[in-house]
Amino acid sequence: MESERRKPVTWLRRVIGKLLPPATPQPEDRESIWSISRKDARTFFRLVGILWIAGMVHVSHRARHNPAAAWNIPTAEPGGPWPQYAGDFVIVALNDFGGIAIGIAIIAMLLTRPVNLAGEIIMSLYQAMVNRFVTPVIEAHEARGRAEGLVTGRAEGLVTGRATERAEWQEWNRRRMDAETQGRPFDEPPPGG
Repeated sequence: MESERRKPVTWLRRVIGKLLPPATPQPEDRESIWSISRKDARTFFRLVGILWIAGMVHVSHRARHNPAAAWNIPTAEPGGPWPQYAGDFVIVALNDFGGIAIGIAIIAMLLTRPVNLAGEIIMSLYQAMVNRFVTPVIEAHEARGRAEGLVTGRAEGLVTGRATERAEWQEWNRRRMDAETQGRPFDEPPPGG
C-alpha cells in the first residue's frame, strides 16, 4: 500500500525535476571543495600558491622581528630572539598563519575569474597584433618567393626550383614521346640545354 502512495510522489518529483533547471551546479562543472569552475581551477591553485608563499613570508618576517613578545614563546636565553624549541615556534607560526590562510583562499576565489579574463583579453590582443603586423610580412615574403619561383603557395607547401625543373623535363619528355608515336622529327633541345 505504501508503494502505491509513493508512485505519484516519485513521478511528480521526476516531472518537476525535468522542467526546472538544477539549482546547484552539476558536479562536472565545479571543483567540489572550492566551488570554482574547472576552467578556473588551474588559475585558482596558482594564485593560492603565490598567496600562500606571501603569507608565509609575512609570518616569518613578523617572527623574525618580534618573536617572543608577539607570541609569548619561551626563549632559549632571557631576552633572546629565538624560542627554546623549534617545534614551539612552528606551532605558534602556523597558528598565526591560520587566519591568513582563510584570507588567502577568499582572495584567490575573488581574483581567479578577473585574472582569467585579463589573460583572455591579453591573448586576444596578441592575436590581433599578429594578424595585423606579422601575417602581412609573412605573406609579402611568400609573394616574393612565388615571384622568384621558390614557393608556389601556402596550401601546396614549399616547392623548390627542382620541382619546377622536374615538371619542365616531364613536359619535354611527353612532347618527345608524342612526336615519336606520330612519326615526326623532334629536334627541340632538352630544358636547360
